[in-house]
Amino acid sequence: MTSEAGLRMIVAIVGSMGLIAIIYLLAVLARFGQKLGAVTKMPSVYYGYYAAMLCLVLALLTRFIRASVFWVQPSDLAPFLNSPWLYLLLHDLPLATAMTLSLAITWYYWSWLLRER
Repeated sequence: MTSEAGLRMIVAIVGSMGLIAIIYLLAVLARFGQKLGAVTKMPSVYYGYYAAMLCLVLALLTRFIRASVFWVQPSDLAPFLNSPWLYLLLHDLPLATAMTLSLAITWYYWSWLLRER
């Protein structure tokens, strides 16, 4: 394994820990949204956080698959596993969808804080 592949492995592992932290953050926000919605009688929009977490789990699994590719010689690798389209469809798009959805839900629940003075 070259030093470049070793560096890629380290970046993949640290990036995976970042995704796990975001999933945990969304779980906390879902609980806060549930409690805030119950107190203020808001619609139950916090279920969207769980959909965002599912998208992030898909992105995390894809990231793990991508990290495991670094251990294999390029000649032994199935061509689709090294495809940028696979990574785009199973990592980048679910990640962008999850972040957009969670931002919209967070704005819905917590925008009143910006209006308070």
